[in-house]
Amino acid sequence: MYRIPVPYFKMTEDFEIINVSQSVTHLFYPVTSFLDLVDWDSKTKFKQIKTIPSPGVMELNLKTTDSPTTLFTVYFHYQPKEKLIHLVCMNESSAFQDVQLEFQQWRKQLEENKWNEVVMTDAEPDVSLEFHKKQAERKISTINDLLGIIQDDLSEVGKLEYIKLIQSELEDIKGLLRS
Repeated sequence: MYRIPVPYFKMTEDFEIINVSQSVTHLFYPVTSFLDLVDWDSKTKFKQIKTIPSPGVMELNLKTTDSPTTLFTVYFHYQPKEKLIHLVCMNESSAFQDVQLEFQQWRKQLEENKWNEVVMTDAEPDVSLEFHKKQAERKISTINDLLGIIQDDLSEVGKLEYIKLIQSELEDIKGLLRS
């Protein structure tokens, strides 16, 4: 089990860790109970793992050596007869960081008036700058609408601040477009 290339935990149904993969030793602090790695806001959700159909998936905030809370998608399999729980934890914070990096690149391009790199259209070259600005604002509105759809899900896992940060970045970009 130690050589499994992803963070894997084998534990008792009381959440006492029996075995882990090597990658766990690099990501998490050494603890005997998995509950010690679960963020306070996610503990109640995680404790319900024995009542959720297995195998299953859930998102949890876990404490890593790099951060007090990091979002993970946790794939689990509970074996009631053996009184064992198997977990594979996949770090999801990189997806948010990718989105954040893209917004920062857009902002920089907008500040430098590189509209064509931000707003891609199939329109003819004589289309006005105003049209490009309107297109960018429309795309920002669409992104805000899509964020509204996932807002409840992120709120449930304690990551509502990410939505607020993205919305704030989008409003800043809109402000740049209007100036």
